[in-house]
Amino acid sequence: MQVMGEVHDARRCGLAGDGVTNDQPALAELVDRLGAEYAADGLPRIIQCPPGVYSIRDAGTVWRSGVSLVGAGIGATRFVLSNSGDRTQPVPLAYFTTVQHGAGRDNHIADCTFAGFEIDGSGVQMDDYCYLAKGWACSTCAGAGSATCGSTTPAPPDWAATSCRTA
Repeated sequence: MQVMGEVHDARRCGLAGDGVTNDQPALAELVDRLGAEYAADGLPRIIQCPPGVYSIRDAGTVWRSGVSLVGAGIGATRFVLSNSGDRTQPVPLAYFTTVQHGAGRDNHIADCTFAGFEIDGSGVQMDDYCYLAKGWACSTCAGAGSATCGSTTPAPPDWAATSCRTA
């Protein structure tokens, strides 16, 4: 029997979704808090993002197990990435990688789903290619879902949905 996760409205949890406010600090804090709760009780959490434009600037969010991100649909919920404060740094919406976090067989994210939103990475400009500038970087994931995320090759910046699971 699978237990449905607690749903947390992104706006009630500090994200503005107005296209102006930098929502990254609020998203990172929320992911950390919900990830810690999942680690304590094993019950997944869902961040529900109502329609809006969520600005993610100058830092990515390290993702945690048991935390899903679900928008109101493609065209309704958009995450717009920008590294305008430091053009040398990539800005993924979410990441958990081997290089940065030691991701591997015994250290992976699990039980998370990403669906119902767009990622616009056109505001991330870099002189050299960096896989973290693609919007999503997941080296090792495990859990339930319909798509697979287990490679070090990131999805394109307009990738709208994925669920993590071992390949």
